[in-house]
Amino acid sequence: MSDGNFNRQLLPKTELSSGLRAGKAQMRVKAEQAFEQVVNDFILNDNELKEAMKKRFMELLRQ
Repeated sequence: MSDGNFNRQLLPKTELSSGLRAGKAQMRVKAEQAFEQVVNDFILNDNELKEAMKKRFMELLRQ
């Protein structure tokens, strides 16, 4: 008779957590690309400002 303990290896694999991580990674890449495109469209010549904005955006994404 079971005492309520179980072997986790016998449980079916769940793809939910790996799917969530994959989705987050895809959305992060899309956000980075969209941000870079917007910055390039609106700021034409100031590369230093672009880099500073990208650095700050990346910091905010990590939070």
